[in-house]
Amino acid sequence: MRAAAADDGASAVDVIVRGRIIGRRRVSKRLAFYDVRVDDALDAAAVGADDATLRDDGRRARAHAALSAGELIEMVVKASHGAFVTHEDVAWAQKTSLKLGNTGAFRGTLSRRAANAHGEWSLACEEVVEIVEEWAKVNPGKAFQRELYLPNEGGESGIGGEASSRVADGASVGACKFFINNAFCAKGDKCKYAHDRAVQREWIAARKANRREIAAKECGDPHGDSVASKQMRAQRFAQFLLEKFGAEVLNAGTGVLDVAGGRGDVSFELHTKLGIKSTLVEPRERKLNKKQHKWLKKKLKTDESTAPEAESMLCEQIRTEFSSENFAQFKDCSAIIGMHPDQATEAIVDFALQY
Repeated sequence: MRAAAADDGASAVDVIVRGRIIGRRRVSKRLAFYDVRVDDALDAAAVGADDATLRDDGRRARAHAALSAGELIEMVVKASHGAFVTHEDVAWAQKTSLKLGNTGAFRGTLSRRAANAHGEWSLACEEVVEIVEEWAKVNPGKAFQRELYLPNEGGESGIGGEASSRVADGASVGACKFFINNAFCAKGDKCKYAHDRAVQREWIAARKANRREIAAKECGDPHGDSVASKQMRAQRFAQFLLEKFGAEVLNAGTGVLDVAGGRGDVSFELHTKLGIKSTLVEPRERKLNKKQHKWLKKKLKTDESTAPEAESMLCEQIRTEFSSENFAQFKDCSAIIGMHPDQATEAIVDFALQY
């Protein structure tokens, strides 16, 4: 049973709240809200002092008594408040300590919220005192589930059991679209729709299946369930070119001309991995991703005796815009390609028609 709540005189007191972060709502770079499940609360001014200090301050004592273990409070983290001097301080705290599932001690001003607000108590956080437990270290490879830490109708948390559905017996509500798309909902427990990860997974699977069915009926989709992820588009495009035209045709002349190739993903697949001569035409500097760096490192490590330097394994790049003024420079290419070339699309078509 919760003790009597703090009176008006105790509407704002400096405390250290210990608890677990179970929800977050980032409004901007400078402002974010966190739902904290309280373990206990201490008088920040009396930390290190004797118990008499706490007992003598009735205002603070009543405020702490109003918070019981399992209580949910909303913690506000804002730039220019306390230790969060700039938005960079907020970003650093979010990156290192203010993560879902982490248990820590947070110092700030505790105050009672309006009757219809999100939660009864609000903590204007001024400092992250310490992180007692990091979810990622204690639960490696396991995603944090907010539902397991929400109180059920009896006031007990769902820890150790299944996620609470907040749906009355016999009632049926739809899935919350915000929770499905973002894994959280700003309305929290006040949302009338279901916040359940099982429902989320079922909804996503059904949506994908429906899209595949529509594509098969309307367009004769040949891929079915074997469709690759978006990250594989450069690899699949390069494989298509090799299967369609063959290595001999693609290696003729100066090889494949990759126009507006961006980071150089397609030319990397063709030249570096498949051995097809290629030239990248892109004004911006080529930038390899993590997987490409890893592939090169492995290649060089396993073939040290004959492997050239990583840079020499990449195709030639000409940092210029592709236009009619430099068409003649590339006339000996075997094929011209452009994956999402945007503004260069017209120039690619004009070049193909001319040569």
